Parts: sequence; structure tokens; C-alpha cells
Amino acid sequence: MRVIPAERAVEFDGARRDVQPRVMKVLVALAEERAHVVSRDRLIERAWDGQIVGDDALNRCILALRHLAQEFDPPPFTIETVPRVGHRLIEAEAGAVGRSATPVGAFRRRLATALAVLLVAIVGVFAWQSNSSADAPASIAVLPFRNLSAGEPFFAQGLGEEVLGQLAREPAFRVAGRNAAVPPSEEGDLGKLGRSLGVEYVLDGSVRSEGGRVRVNTSVIQSSDGARLWSQTYDRTLNDVLAIQVAIGEDVAGHLKRALVDKPTPRPAADGQAYALYLNARGLLRSGNPQGGAEAVKTLEEVVRLDPGFASGWSSLADARIFLARTKGDEAIIAALPRARDEARRALELDPDLAQAHGVLATLVGTDTTQGMAHLRRAAALDRRSSEGFMWLAEAHHTAGRYAQALATYHRATKVDPTWQRPLIGITDLTAAMGDRPGAEAAVRKSFSEDPLMVRFALARTAWAFGDFSEAARHWKAVAGSEARWASPAKLSLEDLEYILGISKKPPSRKPRLGLSHARIGPRLWPEALPSAAEWKMRNRSEAAEIVYHERNAMAAKLMLNAGRSAELVKTYDGPLGLLEVRSGKRLDQCRTRDAPIIALALRAQGRGREAAALLRAAEANVRYAYGQGTVPVWFEVDAAGVWATSGKAPLALDALERAVRRGWISAGPTDLPRIEDEPAFASLRGMPRFEAIRARLEARMARERRETLRALA
Repeated sequence: MRVIPAERAVEFDGARRDVQPRVMKVLVALAEERAHVVSRDRLIERAWDGQIVGDDALNRCILALRHLAQEFDPPPFTIETVPRVGHRLIEAEAGAVGRSATPVGAFRRRLATALAVLLVAIVGVFAWQSNSSADAPASIAVLPFRNLSAGEPFFAQGLGEEVLGQLAREPAFRVAGRNAAVPPSEEGDLGKLGRSLGVEYVLDGSVRSEGGRVRVNTSVIQSSDGARLWSQTYDRTLNDVLAIQVAIGEDVAGHLKRALVDKPTPRPAADGQAYALYLNARGLLRSGNPQGGAEAVKTLEEVVRLDPGFASGWSSLADARIFLARTKGDEAIIAALPRARDEARRALELDPDLAQAHGVLATLVGTDTTQGMAHLRRAAALDRRSSEGFMWLAEAHHTAGRYAQALATYHRATKVDPTWQRPLIGITDLTAAMGDRPGAEAAVRKSFSEDPLMVRFALARTAWAFGDFSEAARHWKAVAGSEARWASPAKLSLEDLEYILGISKKPPSRKPRLGLSHARIGPRLWPEALPSAAEWKMRNRSEAAEIVYHERNAMAAKLMLNAGRSAELVKTYDGPLGLLEVRSGKRLDQCRTRDAPIIALALRAQGRGREAAALLRAAEANVRYAYGQGTVPVWFEVDAAGVWATSGKAPLALDALERAVRRGWISAGPTDLPRIEDEPAFASLRGMPRFEAIRARLEARMARERRETLRALA
């Protein structure tokens, strides 16, 4: 084989094949070190110029190279996977390749191979027909579609994602794969991959586009034995891309003897270009590469210009706009939010039952707001069978104070898609928050067994949740010193840890994330500082600003109350936005229970005791509701203690604080002041023997952790 990197092509025995740029870079890197194993990190560094990308990006390149080799007879090379290490290119023996293979001999080999594959397929089909039940949902993994054209693979990825979404909406299927990465040990063995994902079938696909035409090849593999049950080629124009997507879903269902009940009607876009651009943008967003945000926004703006009635185009544009803004900082998010909300609402005007639009809008208005929770529940109801639908439902449960139900729903999400890290992180974080450290650590080791450094990173987060800072430091130090993609977040976590322990005076640089204000495991994300009047006004100038600055505002409000600035707080409370999204006449959301004591104390200081008492009664009702649902997170014990202490119920408050300390609380959350005695909610407890004992215990533990952490970092 002759490899021509400059032309992104390979030639062999008179045949020529074009190769995607990333795939070519991986091929060159492997060829330069042939006979030696090249680490996955090294391949990512070579092919992506040091960018942080997911494992599935490299896995797709390896699969593409294996398919490339199989396009020639005989294959000129194979790629060996060394589990958890990397890959090696193995050349075929000199006598086995090249022009020594006569056309007749090659034809006979192809014919024999085709007959063998046909025989295996026939046997597999009969076995499947005799053993499967059309009444039970078919479990299937939809792999990211491979790009066989020149240029980036985003169009192919977007098409694959749409096919996956179509099947995921059907009750006849249980779909894994929206977020699945191919484990390195199972690349090229789709039967084994299907078994590892716990599914009966695997849908594999590739896309080649040229000019105004597109060719899509798909196949269904049976996981039990790797037999190819069905394959089909769709060769049409770009105007027919949506019809191809629908046809793939119908054909897969037909061959697996399942009935579709939610078939999308192929509504033509303004032209085929609009839908093709949409798929390309969806692939860009799915890649998670921050550098693709601007291109995704530009592409989707063109999509809705070409087809203003395309609801999914508007929803994806809102998603892309915020994705881009996150890379530019707080003020960029505040500027982008109103426009993104309008775009998401436009999508819902066009299609009120578009689950994706409800999920996007929930994030844009705040998942911990009443409106956000309503959109989460609606998104989950419209997408009841996918892992993403379960994640929306889990977030709604979490925000509403149904923590045990949230944890159970995270587990349901992992059953649908075992390889998606987001529900796995939800399980480990919430299990830790519930006070079950052995359970959280077991979940970490099980969930991330393929990535030892991810295991260490997650174990550090769990240790932090229990105030074991020195253990967290040991894990983060090991990860930070590696070349893994977790190295940068580990360094930031160490920076946070050193700051909160007083080892470093340098304020942490990390910022909070939009829409995740209820995620309360992790280091403090900003230094405590008393804001000026102008800064406080700036942070509360709009609803968008309040969402972005909410966590910082919660800490600032405590400091302002301690500084005698209650009048400013009450003025904000009386304004159209309220204080910390709490205002007179509005029901107190469950997730705002922790803020009620601060607002009540400010109202009391301004002579509005009756309003303060009403607010605290609402907060106590929320506390009773959460306890009535089952086990609560450790931090909720502290929230409840603040409500009870401010309400004058010291024994209940002290009981809750003592439970929190026994369960591992160390007063180092995102909005905790450095010293518990400075917390305004606990002002009435100061000097009480039980409270002073709690304070002394926390100080002693913090001092011990500081000493042990210094040794761990030495």
C-alpha cells in the first residue's frame, strides 16, 4: 500500500481510496511506529493537535482504518488493540499482498467469503426468528456513523444521531449508544461490543457524500454470535436525507419484526441543503469540541434561514449558542441567554412536543426553577425510553427534593446506556451525598473500570464529599501529573483544595456552570468577598445575570447580612426578580429552602417579621416534605438546621448539624463561609455548648486535613 498524506489518499494494486484527514493522521502515526504499540494518548495528540476529545473520536478512526483495510483483497494491514495501552499496525506478509494475487484467485476468494457470510447470515436469521419475541422490546446499540468522505465527520455523526433518536422514541426498542464510546478492547468486534453493552443487536453505519448525492450503508449485527443479520445501501440525493433516515428506522424495525408507532413524517426542508447542514451542526455539538461552537451557531443560523419552520433547527441553535457562550465566560452567557431562550421557545411554538426543546429551555431558564422543572418533566414525559429522558427526570426529582427517586432514575439511565458518563457521575455524586461512601466508591470502580485515571479522579471527588481532603489530594495529584484528559480538571481541583485549606492564598479560577446550581458536591468555586453596592446591582440586573451569578449571590448575601447591609437585600427582594429567585407572593421552591433563612433574617432586620415568619413556615414545610421522601443528602441536613435555627427551634437544628457531622460534613460546600460560626443562619446557636462542640470538632478536623494534605502534596 502506498500512503499519500498530502493527497489524503492510499493506493493499492491499482485501486485508490480517499481517507478522512483525522484518519490519515492516525494511519501515519501508526505507520511510523509499526511493530510498536502507540499509546492512545499519543495518537490523540498527533491527530487532534493536543485538543481534548472523547475516546469515541479515536475509536471511530481505528474502525475506519480497519474498514479501509478490508476494502482491498487481501487486506494489506491489520490494527491490533492492546487493551488499556494503545494500538499497533501490523503489515501483511510480503507474499500475501500485492500483484501476486491473480484476478481469478481474488474472485474465488471473494466468492467463497461472500458464500460463507451469506451462510452465517442465514443461520443467524433463522436462529433469531426462532428465539426472539416480537412482543419484547429489541435492545440495540446505535454506533456513531462513520464518515467515508473527505472532510470532517460531523454530517455522518449527525445522521447517526438522528437515526438513534428515531429508534429511541419507539416502545419496540431499548436503545443504547447516544453517548456510547467503543471500548478499546472491543473495536472491530461488534458482537462482543453488543454483549458488553447488554444489547441484542448493534446497528453500524457509514456515510459517503459527494456533490449532491449521499450513500449510506447500514447493517445490523447480532450480539450473541456477531452474525450480520441485515445490511442495506441507500443511494439518494441530499434532498432525500430525511427520507433515508426514516427508511433506515423502518427497515431495522421490519427485519427485527418490530412495529413502529411514532414514525416521523418526512417533512421536506426548504431544500436538502438545510437538513444536511442541520446534521452537520448536530455532529459538531455531539463532538463536544469547544472550538466547534462558533461553526455550529453559524451553520444553524443558516439552517433556520433556509427553513424557518424547522423546530429542531431552532432548538439546536439555542443549544449551540449557549455552548459557544460557555467558552467565553459569564458575561457572554448573560448576553446569549435571552436570544437562546427566544430560539428555544420558537422551537416549541413550532412543535410543542419536541423533547429536546423542552430540555434545552429547562437549562436556559434554570433547571432548579419552577419553570425549569416543568420543562424537565415535560421533556422526560415525551422521551420516556431514552437515557437522556431518564436524566431529565432525575434532575426534576433532585430539584424537587425527591433524592431517593433521583438516584433510582440515574440507575435507570445507566441501564439504557451503560457507557454514558453523565448518569454514572450522577450516581456516584448522589450516593456520596447520601452518606454512603463505600457505595459511592464501588460505583466509581464499576462505572469507570476502563479508565484507571478517571477512577482516581472520581474517587477524589468522593473523598472530598466526606471531608477527606488529603485522600482527594493524593488522587488528584496522581492524575494531574499524567497526560490524561483528566489532568487539567485535576489541577483545577487541587487549586480549589489548597485555597479552601488555606495552603494557598491564590483565589481559584474555576467558574460555576449554568443550570447546575443544585450540584453541591465539589470544592468552593470562588473566593468569599463582600461585593460593593455596584457589583451587587450588576449581578442582579436581569434574570439571566441572576442565574449565572446565583451561587455567588448566595454567599454574598450572607456576607452582606453580616455587614449590616440588610436594606440592600430587602430592596432586591422587593424588586421584580426577587432575592435569590425568592420574592413575595411566589411559592418557595424546594431548591430555595437553603436561602430562606438569609432572606428571613434580612426581612426581620428591616422590621418585617411577619413576612419572615411566613417564609420560614414555607421552608419548614419543604424540609418536612424532603425528609418524608426518604434519606436526604448530608448537605440537606445543614439546610434544615439553618431553617430550624432561624425559626427558633434550636434542638432540632443542633440534632441536624450533629447528624451532618457524623455523616461526613465538613462545612466546605460552594456557598459555605469558612467558619461555621459566621453563618448568619446559625447566629442564634452561638455560645450553646452543643454548637461550640460542633464548631471545635470541625476546626480540629480541618487542621488535621491541612497537615495531612501538605504531606500528600510534598
